[in-house]
Amino acid sequence: MSKAVVVVDMINDFVTGKFGNERTRSIVPNIVSLLEKARKQDIPVIYLVDAHSRTDPELDIWGEHAMEGSEGAELIPELKPGEGDFVIKKNWYSGFIDTKLPELLKKLDVDIIIFAGVSTDICIQNNVSFAYFAGYRTVVPMDCTASIDEKSYELSLKYMKNIYGTEITTSDEVL
Repeated sequence: MSKAVVVVDMINDFVTGKFGNERTRSIVPNIVSLLEKARKQDIPVIYLVDAHSRTDPELDIWGEHAMEGSEGAELIPELKPGEGDFVIKKNWYSGFIDTKLPELLKKLDVDIIIFAGVSTDICIQNNVSFAYFAGYRTVVPMDCTASIDEKSYELSLKYMKNIYGTEITTSDEVL
């Protein structure tokens, strides 16, 4: 079985900027640790980052954020990609739409995807659903994801576990 770690939207606008919050900032050390373990085990690390244009429909819902080329759309410094890591820009909640993520996962012969990042109830959950429908097993270390509010976070974890069979675990247990 081949694994990959997919880090979703750990960019300035979602950690310290427009949608930033303490819950998101608190998971950064856990993600750093998870990525260190993954790299030591030669597990691919893939970053999905919002990079919106003025015509993206998501802007109608959330307003301007993570605009392509802006500082807000850049990965936070603590999670700077390492040598051999992959960075994929996305303009939908899921990186499985209109990106090279599906091709990359096939090329890497991945069958288990470990998701970390934000927001658990939006982009993580949507990526998990697309991964599930594409035939991947999914894992979410709950201490490596966050939502703006606790209720949405808890409901999302429960939903992914019950509907997609996602393994809900911790960063200490996952690798």
